[in-house]
Amino acid sequence: MTIEEVVESLKTEIKTQLNFPAFLLPQKAGNNTAHIDLLYQDMDPNGDGNEKLSFLAEYRTAGTHAKWLTQTVKLRRKLNEIENNFMPFEADGVKLRAYWIRNGNAQWVYPSEEESSMPAEYVIPYRIEIDMPTRLITED
Repeated sequence: MTIEEVVESLKTEIKTQLNFPAFLLPQKAGNNTAHIDLLYQDMDPNGDGNEKLSFLAEYRTAGTHAKWLTQTVKLRRKLNEIENNFMPFEADGVKLRAYWIRNGNAQWVYPSEEESSMPAEYVIPYRIEIDMPTRLITED
């Protein structure tokens, strides 16, 4: 299995469980729809024969109307559930767990002067950690 397969499986599971896409940076979502930005952080040894793959992640969405607020609150409940447990997913037949750790408070991010026509974004920062046996990842 390659790191790419693990990342693609994680992105697929985010889409399945949360019903919005994840993008591995520097790729960006082309609009303000709800999405997760993933940024590779590190791969560290994690005990006997294990590694921890870490990503910085941001849930991002923009909107101002009641429907947007309702959708955001419903999604926040799903994210709370994942924070308190984990997100199970499978990569190449191997069951893995993605642990979501909030990496700060939710915040509003306002556009720069160049992007002044863009709406403010609601952002929740996370760190995602995936523990896996070192032998699972090949160099291919």
